Parts: sequence; structure tokens; C-alpha cells
Amino acid sequence: MKKGTIIVLGVFAVLLVAVLATREDHVSVGVRKLELPKVDKEKATALELGGARSVRLEKDGAVWRVMDPKKPDPKYVAEESLVTSALDALGQVRNPDFVTGRAQTHAEYGLDEAQGLTLKVVQPGAPDFQLVLGKAAKNGGAYVRKAGTDEVFVARGWLEGALRKDVKDWRKRALLSLQVEDLTQLTLRSKEGEALTLNAGDKPGAWSVAEGTVLPPGFRFDPSLADQLARQLASLSAQDFLEGEAAADAATGLGGPHDTVEAKLKDGKSVTVHIAPAPAGQKDAAVAARVDGDPQVYQLAAYSADALRKRLADLRDLHLFRFDPTKVTKLKLQTGTTVVQAARHGDQWQVIEPRPLPAGFDFESNQVESVLGWVGSLRAERVLDGAMTDAQLGVGKPSALIEVSLEGVAPQILRLGKEAPADAEGLKSVYARSTIDAQAYAVPEFVKTRLAQGLQLFKKPEMPPGGPRQVGGLDQLPPELRKQLEAQMRARQMQGQ
Repeated sequence: MKKGTIIVLGVFAVLLVAVLATREDHVSVGVRKLELPKVDKEKATALELGGARSVRLEKDGAVWRVMDPKKPDPKYVAEESLVTSALDALGQVRNPDFVTGRAQTHAEYGLDEAQGLTLKVVQPGAPDFQLVLGKAAKNGGAYVRKAGTDEVFVARGWLEGALRKDVKDWRKRALLSLQVEDLTQLTLRSKEGEALTLNAGDKPGAWSVAEGTVLPPGFRFDPSLADQLARQLASLSAQDFLEGEAAADAATGLGGPHDTVEAKLKDGKSVTVHIAPAPAGQKDAAVAARVDGDPQVYQLAAYSADALRKRLADLRDLHLFRFDPTKVTKLKLQTGTTVVQAARHGDQWQVIEPRPLPAGFDFESNQVESVLGWVGSLRAERVLDGAMTDAQLGVGKPSALIEVSLEGVAPQILRLGKEAPADAEGLKSVYARSTIDAQAYAVPEFVKTRLAQGLQLFKKPEMPPGGPRQVGGLDQLPPELRKQLEAQMRARQMQGQ
């Protein structure tokens, strides 16, 4: 080897050793970084938002409170999940992508003083830091920059949506802090002065009407509807908050006759919710409400208020059948003179009428179970006032019929008759009478329409395009489990039709 070559190689080796000895783990020359302290959501005690929003969130013991820094009183309880989500979003800001270092682009990215949302995070034992949040980026995330700097970055994640809120948006909207299991009694008082008391049972959902309540003849109480009422109360959430003159009793209607719901709890305490009347002629308008001991006046969505404004008649059981599906031995469906019957043989069903089955008809035993599920869930639209004879209803010679035969007891039968006058919303129904009681009912017309399908209700469903693998991978499950799941899916589909 030539002497000159050896010298060059020697110099290269020396330089290589020098580079390896002095190199950095991460090359930072020419790379723009946004260095942010780590956010510990367990240690953070305050979040201050300024600029485009003016909000302060501070931790008061175990509770987060929110206020307008310009008007620090009053302080409202904040929705803890929203604060947690914001802190989580901040914790996800790692190595954001550099966009530009030019200050003149700040307005374009919503990072100037007029548009930018400044954020200060306070956590004891760690340095405070301030961030400026801009517009949402086109490909996800949001534009950000560190306060006092010009460099713009894109922070991926949900930071923009988690932080860009007004004081009202941060507030806790739950009116009550209740668990359904803690309720022992509900007393419903209507604006007309009627009172109805419901008692919780020993088992979940086992509600009953208080002893001494006068019930209409033939009235059947539905505990599940009372349970729905209890759950609605426990999860009651405000749509908005009323302040100032808008919250006055004269403006809300809470100063006059209105509905109330009083709940008694296992610990002996009670809570009462007051619900204002719906604005005249505005069926879907928000409704004012307040809770005893809470100065805040809330606005409830119309459907939330309606779910609490219940009278005895609203808790009537309108089911047309009550049976244990495992005890059913035979199912008969009739429309006009067309009759279809299926009988249970062991754990399978067989069609006993018509016989023989039409050529090519692909019967599915599980479809009978699905139809039974639908029959068991049938509810009347309403109870008809006054005593109506079978002839008046047209059920003496029914236009359609469902008969469920059971082990050791008389069959349960639903007979459909004449077309009933449409209700206030124009929905069609037919008269009906069930052996479950002596009442006359109006039943949705679709029940009759569905029964008209006759034998087709028991037909094996066609496989969707693409084969069995299109049914969510059910073909990969054990045969017995797949069979059960497919039957449940068909039952839900039928009930939804």
C-alpha cells in the first residue's frame, strides 16, 4: 500500500473515532422541536384558558370547578370527564410536526391574538407552561405554538375539541347524584294536584304502586315502566342553564302549578325535582327545572321532562301476552282463512299446518323462536275507553289471530278486528282483544301486516351477498353458539321491522 494511502486512512480513522466519541443520540441540528413539560393529570391543579376563550378550571379537593376569570363568582362544578379528557389530550402531545417559523402565518393558522386560545397548565412541583391553540389542521389534530415563540406545529389528537369550550360547556350537567339502587320510593305530583307513590321492591326493577292507591277496573301496572322512570331521574341531565331574569319563577312557570318528582333514598334523605309546564303551543321546547336546595335553574330537553311527567295511566301494562317461551308447545297464526301452525317436538319446531309444505320451502326451526320473541314483546297502542263488545270491535270473526299454547294452562289468544280511527299523529291501528284481560285495545296496524306473511315468517333467511363470512365472522364460532347468536340476530331484526 502506498504511503499516501496509509496516511489518508489513518486520518479517516482518527476522525471516525472523534465522531463516534462526540456524537449525540438524536441529531438536532436544523430540526425544530416543541418541548413541553409532561402533564400529570393527577397533579394538575388548574387550567387557564384565555384569548378566544376566557375560562379557569381549578381543583377544589376532589372536585373540579369552572369559572369566568373576569367574574370569579360564582364557581360552578365542572364535568370531571371533560377535564380528564383535556388533560389526557395534553399528555398525548408528543413530537408535533413542525410547520413554519414565520410569525406572519399565525393568523392563517388561528394562532394570532384574535383567534388563538392560550392555555396555561398549573401543576405543583413542575414548571408552568403556556400553549397557544389554533385551528383544526386539515389532516387531523390542531395547530399549536408555545407562547412567546413563532414556530408553528401540528399536534395530533383531540386537543382542539377537548379545550375549545366556554364556561357553560365545561359545567356538570347532571342535576342529581343518584344510583337507581338507592331509591326506595318515588312520589309523582302533577300540576293538577294528583299524587302517585311508587315503592321499590327487594329486587332490581320490582316497583309497585303504594298500598291504598285506587286503580281503574282492569288496570295492570307495569313495573318496567316505573323502573324506566327511576333511571331517567337518576341520570337526569340539563340541556342548558338559565340565569338572571330568564331563571325567575314568573319566566319559567315554576311559580305556578307544576309537576314534581320526589325521591326517597335508603339513607333516609330525599330529593325533589320541580318541572315547569311546557310552553304553550311549543311541544318540543325546552322546559325549566330545579332541584330543592340547588339555586341553579336548569333547562331540560322536552323528552327528558316528558319522561318524568307520568300519571298512573302512563304506567299501565300494555303487553298483550305474558308467557315463558320455554313453556310454549304450539304457535298458531291466522290471517283471514289462512292458518299457519308450528308445534314443539323436543328442542325443535315443526310446521303442522299447512301440510305438506310447499315444494322448495326451506323451513327454519329457529325462526319460530324468533316469532315467539316478537309475539311476547307485543304491546297495545292504547286502551279503548268505554265498554265495547266483540261485535263492535270486529273480533268475533277476527281478521287476524295469534294463539300461544302452553303447558298445563289455557292458551293465550290475541284477536284483531276492525280498523280503528287513526290517532292524533295519523298512525293507523286496528281494534283488538286479548285473553290477558277483558280490555279492548288498539294495536298498531303493522301487527296485522306482519301476520299476513304467514308461512314466510318461518322461512330460513337468505344468506347475505358474500356468503356466511359477511355475517361478522359467525362461521368461525362453535356450531351451537353460532346457532344461538343467529337466532338472536333474527329476533332483533323482526322486532325492529
